[in-house]
Amino acid sequence: MRTVKTAPETRPPIARAAWWEAALLVAVTVAIRLPAFFSAPSLVFDDGQYGVSIVDMRRGLLPYREVFSSQGPLHYPVLYLGDLLGLRTLNAPRVTPVLAGIAVTIGVFAMAKRLGAQRSIALTAALIVATTGTMLWTTGQVTGDGPAAGVVVLAVWAALVYRDEPTLRRALLTGVLFGAALAVKPLVIPAVIPIAGWLGSRRRARDIVAAAGAAAAVWLAAALPWGLSRVWDQSIAYHSGKGPAFSKPFQLGKLTSLLVERDGVLMGAVVLGLVALAVGVRHMDRARQFDTVLIGSWTAVVALELVFEKALFANHLATIVVPLALLLALHPPPLRWLAYALIVLVPWTLAFTYDMLRPRSFSGADAQLERDLRSLPRDAQAIADDPSYVWRAGLSTPAMMNDVSIMRLFQGTLSARSIAAAAATPKNCAVAIWTTRFNAFTPGLRDALRGVGYYRAREYAPGKELWLKSGCDLGRADRAPGAPAPDRSLG
Repeated sequence: MRTVKTAPETRPPIARAAWWEAALLVAVTVAIRLPAFFSAPSLVFDDGQYGVSIVDMRRGLLPYREVFSSQGPLHYPVLYLGDLLGLRTLNAPRVTPVLAGIAVTIGVFAMAKRLGAQRSIALTAALIVATTGTMLWTTGQVTGDGPAAGVVVLAVWAALVYRDEPTLRRALLTGVLFGAALAVKPLVIPAVIPIAGWLGSRRRARDIVAAAGAAAAVWLAAALPWGLSRVWDQSIAYHSGKGPAFSKPFQLGKLTSLLVERDGVLMGAVVLGLVALAVGVRHMDRARQFDTVLIGSWTAVVALELVFEKALFANHLATIVVPLALLLALHPPPLRWLAYALIVLVPWTLAFTYDMLRPRSFSGADAQLERDLRSLPRDAQAIADDPSYVWRAGLSTPAMMNDVSIMRLFQGTLSARSIAAAAATPKNCAVAIWTTRFNAFTPGLRDALRGVGYYRAREYAPGKELWLKSGCDLGRADRAPGAPAPDRSLG
């Protein structure tokens, strides 16, 4: 039988190119986060707080019951899963944020291509997201905002795929992912704008209802094991209670200044793209108008949310980086323009992100405190107003002492009395007074510690002290916590 030769198959080379691009993006995303991942000091307070919380969970403490949980009901479970993937090593609690950074980078690349961007533009947008300061800040170390951004990107991506290939399964997947994102951190809720727009564009009511039901079901399934009242009190009502609050003009200024400083390359590229559109160098075809309205609305609502929330922190800007990157993909500047702009924008951004890109270790009094905590009994617990020292020393905290944020002090769920009561528990050996949290916002703490058998063992500098319980002397790691010290009189 005679065979007929056909034209060479073109699909495999395209697939190989896609895999090569994905591998490049993953490599860049991981490599640039390694200094923050292995850093001994925490760049952000949340890193130490959430890091020690995962160590507490390793030792059997449960979220919302013994581990104070200020984020959504899925936050600690996804961090715990990353900790397992990291084999419960010292830095393993940081695995999930790095995976979230990969998800954001790959998600932006895939969505940019599906939105019609050229491969070079999609790759550029993804590389900018991978290296932008805000995403380094939130996905190099442990935060709530980084993992939430990673999950919500997957939800938006799923909705975009549904727009092009609508099926009930894709609608359900979109709902599941969006519900999971809300269960990590509710601040991502403005992403419902592009999700609803793309799901609704196919006018399949059954699919929309299924997606909404799936989102609600996932959130409830994540919250029920911990108790709905506890989840409500700690992750929702807690954020509306007493605590730091800033004026709206201040928060607008903070939003814009942080975007310009840490995300200068992204902001510069977006502005250049809009200029190119305005002067006619680039044109908006009708196919992109609807997508531009959706993503532009998403960006605007996120900006309003950040300005009008009670207290804007730098971590929260992770919610606005993704829609800005998609706007860049939809309306890019000429690459020649961007290349010239990078001559200025890259050094500018590096000046504000240098600390995230260099290896860091403890020094001075910080290093001495870490060494002293490490010399405590191996299964001892400790309390510190900067929990990163407890975590990096390989210790855990007593129940509900993982979170020592200002808001808990303002709201009275943390006080000198409750800290002293936790310090009095059998396994706790030490209390580190290191910042204004215990120095200025916890009056009477030193007297309360003396009342439960503690003494000041070290004063490293004014306001930097280590208090120890009798029987927990430094350098006795072979003894159980609280065991009597050896009789030194016997020589």
